[in-house]
Amino acid sequence: MNDLDFFEISGNGNSIKIELLGLNNPNAELGYDANWIGGNVSVKAGAFFGKFKADFITSDFPSFKNQLEKLYENLNGFAEFYTLENQVEIKIKGDGIGHLNAVCEVVDFPGDGNELKFQIEFDQTHLPLIIKQLTQIESKYTSKT
Repeated sequence: MNDLDFFEISGNGNSIKIELLGLNNPNAELGYDANWIGGNVSVKAGAFFGKFKADFITSDFPSFKNQLEKLYENLNGFAEFYTLENQVEIKIKGDGIGHLNAVCEVVDFPGDGNELKFQIEFDQTHLPLIIKQLTQIESKYTSKT
């Protein structure tokens, strides 16, 4: 794994980091099967911290990146990242003057796992790096149809 295969949101000691380990089925012939990516999710939320495995779809990342770019332009609005199996949900809200709040919900196992909900406060200066990380993920894991 190289240092381009992750994105991280952090602030005030809290963080969520999604590390991608590679395509689950790189030789799959069906587009749907070929677009699953295995990864690890690391969280730090107050006294809570942990790491768990999750699967993502290549299309999860470009949508979030595009929403973050719009949020960076006007600092007001929302950006959302979520996974098909509901293991990771991040909802970022901008207040229009550069303050951002990410409400994060994670589940360590799809369907009936343990849940953790936490918030990350940060500002717009973090967005260019997150957007860059997502751009690199997007260029590496282009959707296969």
